[in-house]
Amino acid sequence: MNPTQKPVEGKSAGIHSNSNVKNHFGRGAGKAKKARTKSPMVRMLGIAGPYRRWLVLAAIVSVLGAACSIFSSIYLGRGLDYAVSADRLRFYRTVLAVAVIAIVEFPASILTTYCAGRYSQYAMYDIREKTTMHIQKLPVSYLDRHPSGDLLSRLNNDISLLQQFLQGSLAELIAQPIAFLAAAGYLFATSFELSLVSFMATPLFLILIFLMSKPIEKYTVQQQEALAEVNVVSKDMIEGMEEAKAFQIEETLDRKCVRAVKKALDKSLKTVRIHQAISPVNLLMQVLPLMLIFAYGGYLVTAGRMTFGELIAFINLSNFVLNPMAQLPSAITSYRTASAASSRIIEIWNEPAERESGHCFSVDSDVRTPAIRFEDVSFSYGSGGGEKDRVVLKDLNFEIAPAQTIALAGPSGCGKSTVLKLIAGFYAPCSGNVRVFGGRTGDWNLESLRSNIAWVSQDTYLYPRSIYENIAYGKKNATEQEIIAAAKAADIHDFIESLPEGYRTLAGERGARLSGGQRQRIAIARALLKDAPILLLDEATSALDTESEHEVQQALEVLMKGRTVLVVAHRLTTIRSASRILVMEHGRIMEEGTHEELMQTGSLYRKLYYKQYAEADTGRMQA
Repeated sequence: MNPTQKPVEGKSAGIHSNSNVKNHFGRGAGKAKKARTKSPMVRMLGIAGPYRRWLVLAAIVSVLGAACSIFSSIYLGRGLDYAVSADRLRFYRTVLAVAVIAIVEFPASILTTYCAGRYSQYAMYDIREKTTMHIQKLPVSYLDRHPSGDLLSRLNNDISLLQQFLQGSLAELIAQPIAFLAAAGYLFATSFELSLVSFMATPLFLILIFLMSKPIEKYTVQQQEALAEVNVVSKDMIEGMEEAKAFQIEETLDRKCVRAVKKALDKSLKTVRIHQAISPVNLLMQVLPLMLIFAYGGYLVTAGRMTFGELIAFINLSNFVLNPMAQLPSAITSYRTASAASSRIIEIWNEPAERESGHCFSVDSDVRTPAIRFEDVSFSYGSGGGEKDRVVLKDLNFEIAPAQTIALAGPSGCGKSTVLKLIAGFYAPCSGNVRVFGGRTGDWNLESLRSNIAWVSQDTYLYPRSIYENIAYGKKNATEQEIIAAAKAADIHDFIESLPEGYRTLAGERGARLSGGQRQRIAIARALLKDAPILLLDEATSALDTESEHEVQQALEVLMKGRTVLVVAHRLTTIRSASRILVMEHGRIMEEGTHEELMQTGSLYRKLYYKQYAEADTGRMQA
């Protein structure tokens, strides 16, 4: 388990300077910049490029369907003329032609919908996969800044809006423009005069509708942001239900939820009002051309300049021009809504992922190289340099030898947990170096770095899966024997076996069906299964009662054997056996030594220890 600084195989070298932290996330900057210049919908649909053949096929079949519809109307008009002139032979031939066209048109319509639907399903699969995979790759700093409820809202609400557009409107947007152009071409060829009179006002209506619908995209973004807030509040209400009932704050949370819902409703009503304003314009755009066709077309028939059948065919074909225009406001609205949703999804895509480059340093048996070393490390969570960017660590220096146990103690907020986050590569130091097995964390491949670290925290996260799965997450392709062995070592096997479903028992949401001590021992079993040379313990027993703490501490002692251990401890009684205790205050190491040495010479440590002892003694007396 002891290291030498020797990079092994070849992923590309990482960043070699903390001053270049931005470059950690700068892969493909030019490519990303080019992608961001595209419209949200173009970029969104671009990821489904491999399935574009389905869209092309839908367009081709749409052309065939449009041609069938146009020829059907033409033959219908001719058939009426043949019927009026009593030309039976031509009339029957026309009827047969219309029947053949209908036979072709029916499957063409079905195939268009099928191809467009297949494309949309593939596209949605890729969009969902790309979004969820990218969220997994985002740095912890991004996830710390964004509520999980907002991310869930984007994954659910925004992607649902996009799905509605792809499944509902995309096929129509493919078929109707083709039919529109073909029908308009035929109408102008049949009677340029009647076409010009009938549709002369249409471009003005289209421009007016386009301008009136423009704010929809902005309001949709605001509505989705409001719905995200609803999602955040709802998530708080569900996950914090016990606290809400215990402190009787249900009404407060209800009011927050109502305010969030009302805000979303207000944004939605703005969109509705735009629809209401567009509706009369849309109706006039449909009715006025029909009135002009009927009036002026009737005049042309009475003047002998157009046959009755030609007028009927013209009226029928005009539907292929008017219907797309009638549905245009809805299509524009759907497109703008989907575009707004796409922009919120793309915001996630634009966030730089954690770097994937770096060395994979070997872990050998050279005791001369510290397992962990901090060299003049300073760190703050902000980046603006203002008062809010409080320095958490300042010129921190210490090292841990292989297989040594070091404890961090100190008052809350002194930076103890931040030290662990820097070791795991969740954050990069603002200055100085953090070295693990001799290699700087900025040079490590992060996946390789974390494969050498096991983490047990105070707030252990158990997935709402079986206990078996929760332990198995510690090691890929772990066997059942290995999982059971880890559970036995963590002293949790007997308890699991006593459950009705044994290892297949569901842990519940965040392990809610288990006690604190049971959750911690499952987490320890997971860490044992990982068998990493470095163990980080972040106040792993501070939230437990005395009996549970004793059980978990015994399991931890098994886990700590032969490993390099860094313990962050709130209860100082749990770190008395540490090789060395580092006492922190205001981001600096103020005192250092064993428990006995610090009790004699360390004023801060002694003060903290007696304070906890007095509090514990007071608690026992009150009990």
